Amino acid sequence: MDVKKLVPWETDIIAIGQKFTRLTVLSTHRIKGTYKYYAECQCDCGSEPIYVRIDALRGNPKPPRAKTESCGCLHKERVTKHGAWGHPLFNVWKSMMDRCYNPKCDHFHLYGNRAITVCDRWHDVNNFIQDMSDEYRKGLQIDRIDNDGNYFKDNCRWVTRIQQARNKRTNVNLTLNGETHCLSEWSHITGINYGTLVERVSVLKWPVEKALTQPVRKGNYVRKAT
Repeated sequence: MDVKKLVPWETDIIAIGQKFTRLTVLSTHRIKGTYKYYAECQCDCGSEPIYVRIDALRGNPKPPRAKTESCGCLHKERVTKHGAWGHPLFNVWKSMMDRCYNPKCDHFHLYGNRAITVCDRWHDVNNFIQDMSDEYRKGLQIDRIDNDGNYFKDNCRWVTRIQQARNKRTNVNLTLNGETHCLSEWSHITGINYGTLVERVSVLKWPVEKALTQPVRKGNYVRKAT
């Protein structure tokens, strides 16, 4: 943000001297010609004043924004006081929490916006490490067994990147003779090219049995259901 574009702005919504967690409002401003409003705030830690969007300062959920509570010092305290900063699972835990609770996270719409949450016990990173570290190996990723379920011990496991991709809720799962697999797995089982299966199921709308059993024509394959 270019501070030079700010002009004084007064409102009844927020008052000079009002405090939000560790931030005290010094002055209020807007960017001329826009509807973007900012407050100049002093953090309790004594750092240089910062400018914070009014909606982020007040935690306005429309649109959802991560509430700004300090100049950044509060976050640093929260993530270092537990003593797990250097643990291999710390970043796994932090990413999991961000997906569920931080609207600024790129994947928030797939988790937090779907009401996917982390169990209360795992809000403490040390409990998460205690519950999940025994089976963790480098390169594995945390995965929810039920993709519509929350993060808790009985619904989580460690999987490879490929296994996790197969468990995405956007995957197309087909059942034939009592076996259910996603398209990439059926491609491996049947030997039919993955792209061909996608075309048969999503474009041509073939029945499952026909899509998974009919041999691929070589040479002049016709894009038409028969």
